[in-house]
Amino acid sequence: MDYTKYKYLLIILFAILFSCSESDDSNTLPLAITVSKFETSYNQVKINWELSRPKGVIIQELTIQRQAKNSENEFVPFEKIANLPSNETAFVDNEVPYNSEVSYKIVITYADERISPAKIAVLESENKIFSRDIVKFDRVPFQVLKEPNQTDVFHILDKESTGFLKKYNSVQNKLTDTKAFKDGSLLNNKFQIVNNNEIFLADTKGVIYKINNNNYQTIATYSCKITDRLNAFSVLGNIIYYQDKDTWCYYDINTGININTGWGSNADYLEPYNSTKLFALYCYNGNNGLNIFEFTSGTCTSSSCSRTSYNHSNTLLQANSIDANIFAWNTSKSKIITSINGCIFNINDFKIEKRLYDITGKHYFQFAFDNQDNLYATVQGEKTIHKFNPNYDLIEIIKTKLYPFYPMVTSNGLKVIGGYEPASYWSFGYGYSFDLNIKCAIETF
Repeated sequence: MDYTKYKYLLIILFAILFSCSESDDSNTLPLAITVSKFETSYNQVKINWELSRPKGVIIQELTIQRQAKNSENEFVPFEKIANLPSNETAFVDNEVPYNSEVSYKIVITYADERISPAKIAVLESENKIFSRDIVKFDRVPFQVLKEPNQTDVFHILDKESTGFLKKYNSVQNKLTDTKAFKDGSLLNNKFQIVNNNEIFLADTKGVIYKINNNNYQTIATYSCKITDRLNAFSVLGNIIYYQDKDTWCYYDINTGININTGWGSNADYLEPYNSTKLFALYCYNGNNGLNIFEFTSGTCTSSSCSRTSYNHSNTLLQANSIDANIFAWNTSKSKIITSINGCIFNINDFKIEKRLYDITGKHYFQFAFDNQDNLYATVQGEKTIHKFNPNYDLIEIIKTKLYPFYPMVTSNGLKVIGGYEPASYWSFGYGYSFDLNIKCAIETF
């Protein structure tokens, strides 16, 4: 063999040896997965990945797992949400939970047949996290009321712990003010906004707070005499009208005089209708009704307070037609909607115009009108909001991620306070309180 042939033979031999060595090295590499794309939106999360699979590695199961939680300290296990073909490299989640932090990972169970006996192992990708700012509550608020002069500001009464008044700005999607009280269990009366700039809030022991609705500073505190419990109140001018259980009383803000009139009164809710009139709801079955009282100048003296009643309707109402915990006005205050049955009353004659239950067969939690008198109603036990036009035609069914309680009409669309669990509420008339111990959040769309 001459030198040239010997040289070429060595080159071929080294090439074969190197090729075998390279092939053997590549076949010893582990199974590997890399997330190449992670895209998020309100309704959807898209995940793409790349998979490096050596020969002899058999994928037995490829799954997508998801974890949804609202705080770092919350322990929530990952759950399997999809089982995919072994050659799949993409997944779209169209049912993204409404939580502050939603994590995803790809989990592969595989058999490595390059070793004997074959080894069963699990490979997980890195976690990918979808984070968003969500306003949360530890329980369903007792009351939500829109600020009269600001379309996107809402005042929220939260009875959790000591009790809180919270201001929500829907444009910023955050709480901008919070005021704490002493005992949330005593805050069983709906607060009222008076003169467009003052919030009056009462507890059952007769303590009434006058609060600046811009900065939540306490302007004054009044102590009304109570022998049982304050269960309804309202403010007209310098007079606080209130019920001590079933007795009509009033308190003169200017003089500090407190008068128990001795009159029997069984209203379950009071609020100002205008500068001289009070609006009242009577909710117990057998005593369902609504009324407007007028107090003219000089009718309240140091010993009594006379009034004029404007409810001249003798219509007999069905049970569960009126509920102090569920009601809303339209913008002109010509109509009110109340109760789980969605009973809409015309204030001109105090008669029912329509019952939403008769249209849909559904019970509701709360309602809100927009400026065009379209009506939003949250359906009990469903992730659904019904939208009705001014003629009460059901024109839209809005799907939500949470179980909706309070619809909030804002300048940039609908928002809703919803729960992470379903709940039911039957009726004030059967003694039910709107006290739902369910974690909830403000859902934005």
